[in-house]
Amino acid sequence: MKLRRGIFFAALAPIILIVVGIGCVLFLLQGGFAPMQIPHAAAIDTPINADIVEHGKYLSRIGNCGICHTTRGGAAFAGGRAFNTPYGTIYSTNLTPDPATGLGDWSLEEFRHVLRNGVSRHGFLYPVFPFDNFSKLIDADVDALFAYLRSVPGVDAPAHANALEFPQSRRGAILLWRMFNYRPQNFVTDTAQSVVWNRGRYLVDALGHCAFCHSTRGALASLPASGYLAGGVIPVQGWYAPALDDTSLARFSIDELATFLRAGTSTHGAAYGPMAEVVLNGLQYLTAEDAIATATYLKSIRMAKNPPSEIHKIEHELGASASDGLALYEKHCADCHGKDGRGKENIYPPLRDAVSVLAADPMNAVRMVLYGGVAPTTALNPRPYSMPPFAQQLSSAEIVAILNYLRQQWGKQPATLTPADLVRMQGIVLD
Repeated sequence: MKLRRGIFFAALAPIILIVVGIGCVLFLLQGGFAPMQIPHAAAIDTPINADIVEHGKYLSRIGNCGICHTTRGGAAFAGGRAFNTPYGTIYSTNLTPDPATGLGDWSLEEFRHVLRNGVSRHGFLYPVFPFDNFSKLIDADVDALFAYLRSVPGVDAPAHANALEFPQSRRGAILLWRMFNYRPQNFVTDTAQSVVWNRGRYLVDALGHCAFCHSTRGALASLPASGYLAGGVIPVQGWYAPALDDTSLARFSIDELATFLRAGTSTHGAAYGPMAEVVLNGLQYLTAEDAIATATYLKSIRMAKNPPSEIHKIEHELGASASDGLALYEKHCADCHGKDGRGKENIYPPLRDAVSVLAADPMNAVRMVLYGGVAPTTALNPRPYSMPPFAQQLSSAEIVAILNYLRQQWGKQPATLTPADLVRMQGIVLD
């Protein structure tokens, strides 16, 4: 018996060593012990440079810091906004200089460390915070952001307790996620590319963290390199973020795309849903030069083959033909979008080649017809036109008929949506 036991442990030992070795390598790849070494320098009340603060305000806007760290109707940057995830609810934290509940007793070194490593004095940050992107920020921008946050009014706003499932409720469990999914890296200029291109890549990959929504996610909500800006469903929110590459953006010139980022509308369509919020609170403040840089980089991305995104697969027999939708479209939609689907320039967006019509996932098209939408109000588009909801005007069969017509006629998509699909996707009964 002892001999058998000895043989068993002898055979098991190499496997244990291999597993431990792999674990050590993965641990080192996520940064080793360095991310857990939080700087403890005391906060220093240094004079605030007005120019640096103004630059930090600009960065916070185009980085959309206020969107995540401000509740609806709440004090700016006081945190408390709820983010629903597949694993529970996470609340954003207080970024104001309140010493008890915010960043008032933080040093610049600690602030840099959190953005660089995704670990604070409270432990590992959940990846709902894009520390992977912010690790690429240059020191001058991190310092400017901190200076600006120190200048906003302090608000006593204690953090809300997250409501997460086990083991995600334990911050230590995030270490395992990091070992498989997080690789810290600085921003490195590509000397083979222009200054404008490199500025655009910095804005997209670091400050703008565009991949957070517009990439195809992998296991455990990770963002594998293979899905970079390839489009995908935004977890829990129920919106599809389209791919951002030369093919998907082919209808835009660089100047048109730059204007769309700042205006939220263009001759090719308008921003709705989460993108409208991003434009309203952030991208409309882009300088013309930064907008051009962003558009230049996005238009340069070559997607050899877009990986399959999380598509809401059709599971039913065809229940409404595209031909049935033509008459409904002409009755309810053509006055604004035109019988030819070309819309009215800078007023009503075209449906011909529209993202929601072309996308493999029909989610956005379904939401727009059901609930309508409004483009953001911006300096370049101060009086946006809205899309009315049709959930109370049309039956699910009629809505499906219109969508099938649109997607087959102008999106080259199969007309296979059914009323049952509509109910399943939205979780409501329309009839």
